[in-house]
Amino acid sequence: MRVAVPLYIHSLMLLISLFLSPFSTAQPLAMKIAYAEYEPYSFTDNGQVRGIEVDVLNEALGTRMQIPLQHSVLPWKRVQTYVRNGEIDAYVAVATPERLSYAFASEEAVTFGSVSVFMNQADPRLEETSSLSLEALKPYRIGVTAGSGWAKRNLNQHLIQPAYSTSSLADMLKMKRIDMIVENPYIFSYHLKQFADDDFTVRKFRCRPAAIFTAVHQ
Repeated sequence: MRVAVPLYIHSLMLLISLFLSPFSTAQPLAMKIAYAEYEPYSFTDNGQVRGIEVDVLNEALGTRMQIPLQHSVLPWKRVQTYVRNGEIDAYVAVATPERLSYAFASEEAVTFGSVSVFMNQADPRLEETSSLSLEALKPYRIGVTAGSGWAKRNLNQHLIQPAYSTSSLADMLKMKRIDMIVENPYIFSYHLKQFADDDFTVRKFRCRPAAIFTAVHQ
């Protein structure tokens, strides 16, 4: 994982400067930014919103542009609905055509997300292999985060079971309500701590890393 801070901050400042009028009064309103619970990118810690994405936006918008920020963590599907409706000003996500229909994206990515497959070690159906393809996943019940653009684009012919948080996905896998989870390994490794070391296995997935941008409501 890498964080493109200098270029990202520059491009984000240019993007936000186009929308400064609502935030340029004598007592500027806070810019509302929402995130999913995706540790280490964004998460709550003792009531505070923290993470890599939060740190970058605080630096670019809060420190450098002096824009008051209001961060919140919500179910991912709800975050997208709120930005689409204008109830939230911005979020950080992959810039899909659907999202670009109602939001402008920064030119530079804030992070790059890869994907891995997590499954129970005891499942005998999957042959030992160093990496997997989309075709190999078709026989399985796959857990994904509700509102995932990656899942919508790549798993539309697969049997998927959405959940509103990565914690819920971990519980579903533990209870064997799903066969596997396809998720960002940096995000999901935190939630796998609830498993014993011999309860799960992680497989690499053959796909290009996704660039993640800040999207601002049009």
